[in-house]
Amino acid sequence: MKPTPILIAATGILVLGAVSVAAQQHEHAPMPTDDRQQLDFPEPMRKHMLMNMRSHFEALGDILAALGEGDGPKASRVARERLGLESPAAAACVKPAKRTGSEEDHMTHMASMMSQVMPEEMRAIGYAMHESASDFAAEAAKMQPGGDPKPALKALAKVTENCAACHSAYRLR
Repeated sequence: MKPTPILIAATGILVLGAVSVAAQQHEHAPMPTDDRQQLDFPEPMRKHMLMNMRSHFEALGDILAALGEGDGPKASRVARERLGLESPAAAACVKPAKRTGSEEDHMTHMASMMSQVMPEEMRAIGYAMHESASDFAAEAAKMQPGGDPKPALKALAKVTENCAACHSAYRLR
């Protein structure tokens, strides 16, 4: 049976009506609330923190690529140098009271300022992320070429769990 112009027009009207009803229902649907703690860092600190988080994300990508190639030592090196406790990225998450003079000398001015304004709970999650990255680096270093990546991946999951915990609790303004 060939569609007639009336059938085509009626179908069009029904589709438009359904879209209109759906749009009206969507307009009245309650917006989900964002219960995360909003952080109002000064703009230079905000930019620095966002840059650090993007760098962390890129490091995770490089780690996964290395693991995908079966190169545990490379994944370990990336984690140690870019995410671990000894990396420059960890500086803001180390409590000022725990730093030695030489550690303070290696901190950037921005990381030092951030460590003073970052909420204590956020710093603790950040420290746990950097600590788990160091643990991952140790596990990945054990991986032989073509070896089983499961222990390293299990350790890497703890890194991303900490990332998710922080992003679930805090947001930057």
